[in-house]
Amino acid sequence: MIRLIVNADDYGRTAGINEGTIEAHLRGIVTSATVMILEGAAPEGVRLALRRAPRLSLGLHCVLTGGGFPASDPARLPTLAPGGRLARNADALPSFLDQYEIHRELSEQIARFESVAGRPPSHLDSHHHSALHPSIQPVFAALAAERGLPVRASSPAAGRALRAAGLRTPDRFLDGFYAEGATAENLRALIAGLAAETAELMCHPGYPDAELLAGSTYASERAREVDALCDPSVRALLRDRGVELAAFDAL
Repeated sequence: MIRLIVNADDYGRTAGINEGTIEAHLRGIVTSATVMILEGAAPEGVRLALRRAPRLSLGLHCVLTGGGFPASDPARLPTLAPGGRLARNADALPSFLDQYEIHRELSEQIARFESVAGRPPSHLDSHHHSALHPSIQPVFAALAAERGLPVRASSPAAGRALRAAGLRTPDRFLDGFYAEGATAENLRALIAGLAAETAELMCHPGYPDAELLAGSTYASERAREVDALCDPSVRALLRDRGVELAAFDAL
């Protein structure tokens, strides 16, 4: 059996991303989205999904980077949020992070998600793949294991380590549908390369509203992703190859 999870990252970041993700689910092949619960458009995005797209699986996009404010008290996060803010990106994270701080912050983000959605997240993944950080990965895995949640494995090594810890994760992670690779042609090529496995395709659909254009270098490309994800030829190829669209609960 070939199964494909098509997960839209960054849900809740802006209203335009929310709309583009819902569109890529209703008209396209997106099956799952991970919520940036710290962003201002996240609560409305969750409500929008529950109302308009009840079959869209919602996970948590754990945010330990991005330069914003954490969910928990910054004074209690001296290594994770020095100066009161999270690191700008994964490269800016220090080599050592206190694991109690990571546990506190991720637990608070999970609690916020559950408060807004009224249910646990379908799975966990991480913004900027910060879960690959050697201080973050064991805490990320432990929290998922405690809650029985599937997780994204952003690299083959991470997949081996997570599965060894007893966690459910897709067999393969596809990150090539991005930037210049965000085309229907490339999407068809990625689908054509699937084997008898469960794979996760990461995507970032959205409409570039003013907030996104002001705060992200990856904005206009998101609309192209919506178009490619909704291209009829892509769904036709899935049907011809017998690929089953799935969400993380299929693991």
